[in-house]
Amino acid sequence: MVDAEAVKKICDIYDWDGKGELDMFFLGDIMYALGMNTTKKVCVKLGQTDEEGRKFAKFDEIVAKVQEAKNTPESSGNYHDYIELLKLYDKNSNGTMMMAELENILANLGDEIPKEDVQKLMAELCDPEDEDGMFPYTPFVDRLTGKA
Repeated sequence: MVDAEAVKKICDIYDWDGKGELDMFFLGDIMYALGMNTTKKVCVKLGQTDEEGRKFAKFDEIVAKVQEAKNTPESSGNYHDYIELLKLYDKNSNGTMMMAELENILANLGDEIPKEDVQKLMAELCDPEDEDGMFPYTPFVDRLTGKA
C-alpha cells in the first residue's frame, strides 16, 4: 500500500495553480520522487502525457495510479537485473565492459535518455576506462543504485 499523504504532498509541489490536480506530464516525476523506479511504459499506460497541459488528474486519482504502478509486475528493475544485463556485454568475463556499449544502452534502451544526460551520468558514476575502452561495471551499478 502506498502512503497516500506522501503522494499528495509530492503532487502538491507540482500543482502550481493550486487546483488539487496534477498535470499528467509529471506522473513519472511523482513516481521517481516517491523512490519508485517505474518505467516510462508503465507511466504512459497509466496516463502520462508527452506534453504539459493536455491531461490532468485529481490527487486521489494519482494515489490510485501510484498504487497500480507499484502492483504492476516487472515495472522496474533491481540490482541483480542490472548486473545480469551488463554481464551480457562483459566479453572477457572479468567484470568489465566497453564504455561505449554502456552509453548506447543508457541512451537507447528502455526509457530514452538524452545523450548529454547520459554523458553526465557516466562522468559522475563510472570509473575511468582503461586503454582498451573498458571499465568495471559493478561499481557503476553500486553507485547508480545507492549501494556505494
